[in-house]
Amino acid sequence: RGTCLRTIIILILYVIITILSLPMYLIEAIVRLISPRAAAHIAQVIVKGAFNLVMFVSGCKKTIIGVENIPKDTPVMYAANHRSFYDIILAYATVPNQTAFISKMEIKKMPCVAQWMYFLNCLFMDRGDVKQNLQIILSAITLVKNGYSIYIAPEGTRNATDTLLEFKEGSMKIATKGKCPIIPVCLCNTENIFENNLPWIKKGKILIEYGKPIYPDELDKETKKHLGVYVRGIIEEMYEENRKKIS
Repeated sequence: RGTCLRTIIILILYVIITILSLPMYLIEAIVRLISPRAAAHIAQVIVKGAFNLVMFVSGCKKTIIGVENIPKDTPVMYAANHRSFYDIILAYATVPNQTAFISKMEIKKMPCVAQWMYFLNCLFMDRGDVKQNLQIILSAITLVKNGYSIYIAPEGTRNATDTLLEFKEGSMKIATKGKCPIIPVCLCNTENIFENNLPWIKKGKILIEYGKPIYPDELDKETKKHLGVYVRGIIEEMYEENRKKIS
């Protein structure tokens, strides 16, 4: 009964946020013409507030670890495992710097969400189009060089298993070509809020951990050549530890 009511409230909240966003789109569009960075900052403040409200209504009990590991004076590439739609909600509510997310193309069809992602300079990847994927990686490198952090899930898709999928090595070029550190991100238990209870939203504990920065240029040649494998190994260790904490 509680999960049903919670789900209905979230749907109502989504409609309300969509309606309230309509006049904000015009303001954002005007600000974007004057200063794209200011528009992105305003959008991130609004999205953070909305996502924190969504988690509160959803009954999420958040554990946030390691924000202090994120450098404050440089853009970074966040490399995260991917468990749930709630990964993005939790991550965007906690990243401390201006961040553009790389998302699957299907999210572009979601009213309100897609528009705010546009203002946040987010990029949409078509997983079946190799050429388009390359262009997205190049766009992400440009954003990093312009001072924006990038958040990507190198597994390439949501993972419903208890191990991590193989990381796409191409995603690591954002850090190597953009000359920025990689922040390994571990998400845990987010799938138990929604995906494991479809179509209902169930309250529960969720966790995000930001690991220590990885500087690709400081790694040896062999490790740098297989950077995706290296980063995946670090996040896998974090995931195994965090599963024990949140169980």
